[in-house]
Amino acid sequence: MNATETCELDVTAWRAACEEAATRAGNQCSMSHFLYVVRFSEAVDALVAALPQEYRDQALKLAREWDDYASPRERQQEQLRLADGDCCHHGIEYGYCPAGCGEHDDDERDGDRSGDYDDDDHD
Repeated sequence: MNATETCELDVTAWRAACEEAATRAGNQCSMSHFLYVVRFSEAVDALVAALPQEYRDQALKLAREWDDYASPRERQQEQLRLADGDCCHHGIEYGYCPAGCGEHDDDERDGDRSGDYDDDDHD
């Protein structure tokens, strides 16, 4: 490559990687949109971290085309909003979560769930 050539993000490959991340997240979300957003966004964040710095902003902009990418700050805000309501940390109303959240004496309602996104025991 000579000095006049520029390196660019392979947009087609990036979109394919995001599509694959979306498919994997969809298979791991237990019908919770919030959990899907978390899984998809974390996968995108990991992919972005592996990119050279000069591609990261463009890659995140493209990932937002899915309307399901949320930044770590946005995910944290949504987690706090859910914690104030009647939903477990999966984003599902207590008593209806397939992971069993809320079945044992308000087990999650009293605890601090603000940073708990990764519940691998219930996939």
